[in-house]
Order: sequence, then C-alpha cells, then structure tokens
Amino acid sequence: MRNAPDNNEIESLSEDLSPYIGASAFTVLIDDSPELRELTEKARELRELPFEQKLAAVKGLALGAMSNAYESMVADPDESVRECNKGIVFLKHPLSVALKQKSGCCRYQGALFFVLAFEAQLGDRHYLHAARVFPGMNTVFNEVVNGDKKQIVSIFKESLDDKSLDYSMENPSVYRSAFKTLPGYTFHSYHRTPSGYVLVSNPDEHADV
Repeated sequence: MRNAPDNNEIESLSEDLSPYIGASAFTVLIDDSPELRELTEKARELRELPFEQKLAAVKGLALGAMSNAYESMVADPDESVRECNKGIVFLKHPLSVALKQKSGCCRYQGALFFVLAFEAQLGDRHYLHAARVFPGMNTVFNEVVNGDKKQIVSIFKESLDDKSLDYSMENPSVYRSAFKTLPGYTFHSYHRTPSGYVLVSNPDEHADV
C-alpha cells in the first residue's frame, strides 16, 4: 500500500480512499460509501491538532458514527431492533452496512477507528488487534503508539451505555493479550516514516517497517 499524502495534498485526497478500500480487517471489508467519505474528510481536518486532542476527536467521530450493536442486540426493548443488530454482530457485512445502519460491534468499530486515525495521521504507529475474551469469543481493538506512549482504544467499550456489558471487567487482561499470529487473517497497521504514513497489511501476523 502506498504512502499517505502530506498535508498540502489534503484537498486532492477528497476522492481517494484507495490506501485501504478493499482491505479485510478481521472479517470486515472496508468498502467505499458516502458515510465513510464524509467521516474521512472530517478526520483529515484534524491533522494539525496535538496528539491528545486528535485522539479524542477521532474517537468522537467513531463513536458518533455507530451505536453499539452488541448492546442493542441484548438490551433493546424492541425485538425488531434486537434482531437487526443480531445480524450485524453475527453475520459478515462490509463496513458500509454498519455505517448505513449506524450500528456496529467491535470489529466494525475497530476498523473504522483505524481508517479515521490513519486519515488524521494519529500517532507514530497504529495496530489493529484481535484478542481472545473467552473461549469462542474474540474482540477487536486498537493500539496507538506515540513516542514512548501506548494508547489502547476500544470503541466498543467506550460506546457502551450499560457498563456491565464490558467484558474487560471479567477479563482484565484482554487488551494485553492480542493475538501475535492468527492464520488466515490479515493484520493491518500504519507507521510514520520519513516519507509519510505507510499502511502495512501482513498475512497471519503483524509486521513492522
């Protein structure tokens, strides 16, 4: 994948989502959509902010784009809403479906935050992770590295209204237990280099550049 353009190329970026369109992020196909284009435009406007402000703003974009489908699946009083969100959680959909329905679980939330952070040029490195919560249940989350500091981001966790559904309360080590290898899946990361930001996709495990 190619380098991200410098700030003076932001205007020409408005139609260019090619660095990540077509990528599969832990079963979520990142595809083009009007909703994604609007969000990426907003993310690019954040590039000049200091890291902490930029991190909060990118989180805000991701949180505002979709509600927590898992929470709706188990807690919404409307059965039709529960069933709709059950489909989001258990079936494989592209990112555009979650954005259109404004509802997504951890894998959609993690993929969206990764894309928006890349467009905002957040941090020096960023890894999209998966980890085992319990047998038969995995989660997707993000790790952003800026200098010598690491920030773990779970949009899933932050989007919960009912904090009793936060599985990290039962498994506090979940965000320290990212899979180092996962055969059959592609690991995605981006890295700041002297020539700009570079997206890296590596089969079965993360790769540094």
